[in-house]
Amino acid sequence: MDLKQLKTFVVLSKNKNYTKTADELGYAQSSISAQIQQLEQELNTKLLDRIGKRVFLTANGEMLLPCAIEMLALASNIKDRIDSSLSSSGQLIIGVSESLCIFKLPEIVDIYKKSHPNILLQLKLIENDQVVQQLTDNTIDIALTIGNPIEHPSITSLLKKREEILVLSAPTHPLASKNVLDIKDFTNQRLILTGIGCNYRTAFEYDLKSHGIPYQIVLEAGSVQAIKEMAVSGLGLCVLPDLAVRKELSSNLLDALPYKNDYKIYIQLFCHNSKWISPYLADFIELVKKSI
Repeated sequence: MDLKQLKTFVVLSKNKNYTKTADELGYAQSSISAQIQQLEQELNTKLLDRIGKRVFLTANGEMLLPCAIEMLALASNIKDRIDSSLSSSGQLIIGVSESLCIFKLPEIVDIYKKSHPNILLQLKLIENDQVVQQLTDNTIDIALTIGNPIEHPSITSLLKKREEILVLSAPTHPLASKNVLDIKDFTNQRLILTGIGCNYRTAFEYDLKSHGIPYQIVLEAGSVQAIKEMAVSGLGLCVLPDLAVRKELSSNLLDALPYKNDYKIYIQLFCHNSKWISPYLADFIELVKKSI
């Protein structure tokens, strides 16, 4: 016995006619007959008598009718409650790179919370190499990262946008006055770098090492804000994504040096292939796509 059969039985009981019932439910008359026969076989009783073109309930049919109506109402109530819960409350755990968390997510979260005030958002800082495992373990619902392209058969890419990586200095730095920079201009320069494993640090250091350029790391920091402050003070050069330094560039606290590179660094949004996309998660995904 299933809800489809019960609904057909209730509508047929009301219409007392197979043709009207088929038209109302959008089924062929043969499908209506088959559903009623299956229901009667399962209950091992006759539920309807067909006399001419009219249908009449048997005694057992009369007994079943209020129960069927109650079961259909209960099923509808369950669906309504689940739909209401999905649209009004819930939790999203977002794995995010630090720079995106600081410079992109605040505006996104502000907009999202205005339309989804009862959805609890939890932010978890992650690195690129943690994305696949944490999505697979269901530790996070979605991942928003910046770094090298990630491809894996178990995850789905929802967004991929290339991000420009800049080499920056204080305006008073000698390299800031140059119109064009060659890799050799970085010889013996003092560098303020992100942690080991950061993809854009790795790309810049590869450029230097592959050309035999000596350099001095004066500071490593996990905080993008700390790196910027040190570069503004004149301690050395730093390497950061454009999205992290727009405020400093517009206020002339930092200069983007004219060093051309072809680093394959991307902002990416992922979920697991098997992840059920709830309505409120779908809304968050669409908002990120529009905002990034």
